Amino acid sequence: LDSIPARRWINGLLCSMVQVDAEGQVDLSTVIPLIDGGTEGLKGHIRVILPGVTACFECSIEAFAPRERYPICTVAETPRLPEHCIEWARVFRWPAFFPEIGFDGDNPEHVKWIYEVARKRAETFSIQGVTLMLTKGVVKNILPAIAATNAIVAAACCNEVVKVATNCLPYLSNYMMFNAAEGFYSLTFEHERNPECFVCQGAPVR
Repeated sequence: LDSIPARRWINGLLCSMVQVDAEGQVDLSTVIPLIDGGTEGLKGHIRVILPGVTACFECSIEAFAPRERYPICTVAETPRLPEHCIEWARVFRWPAFFPEIGFDGDNPEHVKWIYEVARKRAETFSIQGVTLMLTKGVVKNILPAIAATNAIVAAACCNEVVKVATNCLPYLSNYMMFNAAEGFYSLTFEHERNPECFVCQGAPVR
């Protein structure tokens, strides 16, 4: 799953499949584990979610950083970063040139047009660093993937799958994050269920 909306959808689906018995306890035979991993540059996380038993994805949705926003006055008047030039091309120039056509970040021609306009604006303000790759990242809010980070997260997710499937070892309870931006830092902790979570609140909180 490559986006937060997709993760929220599958989380909601799995939570909706959980059944409770006459005493209001979760029927564990109806619980389908969700093992989630994600990376953001040199940062990564792994989590094991047991719908109705542990905190679900929605219980900690506020932990995810919102899309980066750039001050509109800076973008319009005094750009200092290549990202400012790209946002200016997307927010101001695209609607002016193509008022009837919505910008599509998945259309290579659209992205190339934004790149060319942003590059010219960057030259005007003596800003370096506007590239086609950066343009794609800004307009689609994509952070560069780092193979080592992806490998660490994938391996940790595989370990959790084996533990859950075979019960050979205790599985993660229920969140691990790491940061390799400066050295290597790792932390494991347990997200608590949110008793007011609109997704998993139908199952009992223990």
